[in-house]
Amino acid sequence: MKYLKTLNAIHAKLGRLGDLPVFSATVNRIQQISSSKESDAMALAMAVMKDANLSARLLRLANSTYYNRSGARINVISRAVIMIGFDEIKNLSVTLKLIECFHKANPDTDVASLLMRSFLTAAISREMAMQAGLDDIEETYTCGLLHGLGEIVYACTLSDEYRQLQQLQSSTNQPWKRIQLEHIGAHFSDIGQELAQSWGFPPSVVASMDAMTAEEPKGSVRRNFEITSSVDRLLQLLYGQGQPQPNSFSSVIEKMSQITGANEDTLKQSLSRGFKMVSDMASEYGLSQQSLNPPLRQSGDDDLDEFARKASYYIHTQQQINQAEDINPPPPAVEEPDNTGALAKIQLDYLQELGELVNQQTPIPALLKKVIEGIVAGTSLDRAGFVMLSPDRQQLRLRLGDGDCLEDLQRYFNLKAGQGDDFFFKVLRKQMTLLVTDTQESGWPERLPEAFRAKANPRGFIMAPLSAGKRILGFLYADQLSDKNALEQETFRGFNQFYMQAKMALAYSSQQNG
Repeated sequence: MKYLKTLNAIHAKLGRLGDLPVFSATVNRIQQISSSKESDAMALAMAVMKDANLSARLLRLANSTYYNRSGARINVISRAVIMIGFDEIKNLSVTLKLIECFHKANPDTDVASLLMRSFLTAAISREMAMQAGLDDIEETYTCGLLHGLGEIVYACTLSDEYRQLQQLQSSTNQPWKRIQLEHIGAHFSDIGQELAQSWGFPPSVVASMDAMTAEEPKGSVRRNFEITSSVDRLLQLLYGQGQPQPNSFSSVIEKMSQITGANEDTLKQSLSRGFKMVSDMASEYGLSQQSLNPPLRQSGDDDLDEFARKASYYIHTQQQINQAEDINPPPPAVEEPDNTGALAKIQLDYLQELGELVNQQTPIPALLKKVIEGIVAGTSLDRAGFVMLSPDRQQLRLRLGDGDCLEDLQRYFNLKAGQGDDFFFKVLRKQMTLLVTDTQESGWPERLPEAFRAKANPRGFIMAPLSAGKRILGFLYADQLSDKNALEQETFRGFNQFYMQAKMALAYSSQQNG
């Protein structure tokens, strides 16, 4: 119950933060285009240019010493895309949005250092994956980026409580994980996994974020956890969060060598490249280089102190270079509209009512009915419904619904598996949220079932899985009709608030009945 209260408080605060990274329409569009074999550099450049702030950041990165070895000035996004690469653009877009979102909300807290540490974990993990010869190094990058997500979100949304936990650790010297468990009811990794899953990251990425969920699976999940956790351990030593012992740095490097198959010198070079990459980005959001600079000390571990000295020297030197360069500043960030007005008031009323229904242990069908009503009344979405999966997992049927042209949705969502229209069955099996901002864009007309486009005919839609314990119940669906504009990120944020209420109600119900 303590953990559910914590999650509820976090989601309430997240709703006010604005452009959450994976909810961003720009990031979703970039993800779709970069994943399509038919897309080219110009299509990706056009998607990036729809976000003026992101365009300016990527151009500056394209001209940084890490990416631009030739020194020739890059002035257009299409050239930046070709030089940096599709996968890297996708990674950087998510990273930049993550930093922008959380740092903008908490510019004066420790979130800045947590964000840079997260990016550093991602950059070094990517280097480790390259040394290990993994097939999908971009997935390893994502795992590294999200490794500390739970702590970042907790510090950002519940900053007073986070500072209390820090003070408790410094005054009692208790293990950090024990403090989390006693005062939150879970670990930060549990919070991170909950959010990553709700934001639609692949199950393999979510599973790799915690030791327990990464223990059973073989292959990439286990390897990604081993890489990111060893990088995290090394950074804890480097930044003084762990208690170094003689040769502790070397023991972590040795562990990395066992994981990747690379020798010690190669791994140290990879570590240096990770630091250089992050140092080149640190100034982009006004993040203090001090948060990236490791402390110089006599730890008793000579290898650790030597690496810290080299990293510190590079960061100081790069900071001076960046200050000396004549770089045009990026245009001011476009202010996100405040979530005010009639729809925001309706959302708040429904969410308060749903909170009361959860406390009263209202039956799940009645709760879902209220969630669906709230989505239609409190967002610009035209229709919403609960599509139920049969116990044998062979049929999908719309059981609850509200909004315009509901009959068209009912006619389509009466599906049987194995009859040539398995798109929604496949997405549901992956247990990930699917956001399609515009069904007319980026190859979606070819990927979506023809019958779905003909009968339901949405312009944009969302499907989000619902489970009770380990049992998959079905998914929450909502869309905008074809005569409307593409689905906006503000609309998705509204949907997600209701979706999270439904998930928490199901989790609480499973806990009570389990």
